[in-house]
Amino acid sequence: MNESDYISQLSSLWPTESETSKEALALADSAVRMFPDSTKLWCMRGDLIQLGPADIPYGLEEALACYERAVSIDPQFAEGYEEIGHFFDAVMPNPKRARRAFRQAESIRAAQNP
Repeated sequence: MNESDYISQLSSLWPTESETSKEALALADSAVRMFPDSTKLWCMRGDLIQLGPADIPYGLEEALACYERAVSIDPQFAEGYEEIGHFFDAVMPNPKRARRAFRQAESIRAAQNP
């Protein structure tokens, strides 16, 4: 499977009204092992962890680590900063860190689309 195949497969397993399936989480784990430099896969894994059931073997800090990994791979990856912003806005309320991440994403998008 290539990176696009993983993204497509994970998208097809994306939860709509229920929690993330353990199958989707296992696939996300496999995807980042196979493509450790994929910013998109790291963000998808973080999102799936946040949406996962209470009994998954990951804490919410692992979701944040996924987003931080994505922006460490590509510091110009606006989506990663947006996810960090959402994390600190809704999951671990920290308005200051959320604003900082959202501003970073906005700045990157503005530079990419003048």
